[in-house]
Amino acid sequence: MAWGLTSYTAEEIIDLAVAIEEEGQEFYDKALQYATGYKLKEALVYLAREERKHAETFRKMGDQLKKDFIPNESYEGEYEEYLKSIVNSRSFNVKKAEETVKELKSDKDILNFALGFEKDSILIFSEFKAFVNDEGKKVIDKLIEEEKEHIRKIVKVFRELED
Repeated sequence: MAWGLTSYTAEEIIDLAVAIEEEGQEFYDKALQYATGYKLKEALVYLAREERKHAETFRKMGDQLKKDFIPNESYEGEYEEYLKSIVNSRSFNVKKAEETVKELKSDKDILNFALGFEKDSILIFSEFKAFVNDEGKKVIDKLIEEEKEHIRKIVKVFRELED
């Protein structure tokens, strides 16, 4: 994906959002093969399905957003640097899904990793709001709320494992 100096096309923002959701789906699908607890397996199926839905939502948003978005920067390239640093440091890279899952030793490790991924997604999606119009902000806010619901689901399964 090409990054502009001070502006991003709607397509670039949407492509990145879709990639993040697809990475989550890939992780949850792979983790399902290694999970042992029924509740965790159930949660992973749910989370993978949700990530697929989110990817589709972003694709639909991309169909609606047609112009370039100019970020409000204090210096040229500020948002590019910031967004790239967030994306590059996030918990997960789809190319390493299988490798990442194999390194996780327990159901709790899977949940901890999933929790970090969902938190990273919220952070990145929050930053996308600087690049979209009001309609896009509403869609992103809805997706952020759904990511928060994922966190609540993960925490619930975590608690059930501790009981």
